[in-house]
Amino acid sequence: MRKLIVILAAFIGLAALDAAAARTASEKQRSACERDSHKFCAAEEPNAIAVEKCLRAHVGQLSKACKRQFMEKGR
Repeated sequence: MRKLIVILAAFIGLAALDAAAARTASEKQRSACERDSHKFCAAEEPNAIAVEKCLRAHVGQLSKACKRQFMEKGR
């Protein structure tokens, strides 16, 4: 029983760590792409999915920092 509790606690800890990393990556992307978002995709705001699609449509015109964020995302 004790072993099960330790495994469950480790799993919960890893899940929380993964969520925090995803949040940090999202904040980093938002920061890098904010100016491009306003420039090319203002009509799509505040819909994050639509803004991301719009930014992808303008990928050739994005700032280096914003492009880098999309490359790191691996999509």
